[in-house]
Amino acid sequence: MKAIIVSAAVCSALMLGGCLGADTSDPTKGGLFGYSPKTYDQRIQDKQDQLDALDAENARVQEENAALEETKAKKQADIAAQQKRLNSVNAEIKKLQGQISSAEAAPAASSGLTDAQKAAKIKQMQQQLKSLEAEADALSRL
Repeated sequence: MKAIIVSAAVCSALMLGGCLGADTSDPTKGGLFGYSPKTYDQRIQDKQDQLDALDAENARVQEENAALEETKAKKQADIAAQQKRLNSVNAEIKKLQGQISSAEAAPAASSGLTDAQKAAKIKQMQQQLKSLEAEADALSRL
């Protein structure tokens, strides 16, 4: 009987020593007597600091995203305006090509111009056409 009592006392001492010996900041570990309010409060503060840092990073990313969206909207508006201008230039090119074709096909006398005046007018329209084509090319590369 004495051996059972001694065995029970030894087991109890070992179990109590295991509970007392663990001092950890994790409340799920450390046993019954391993709880330390200071380390637990420090663990809470560390987690709160991590949360605050993540919130600050999230706010920064949201601001950056808003700025990028604003830039994107401006770029899209610029593209739309340039496309509109390109369409206008292309229409002017077609109109001028038609005028050049008509001028080349019609006799000079019917328009009240001399042959030299007609040639000069055609040359002027061709130069204007080249200028518009260059502008259209520049707009299409943007």
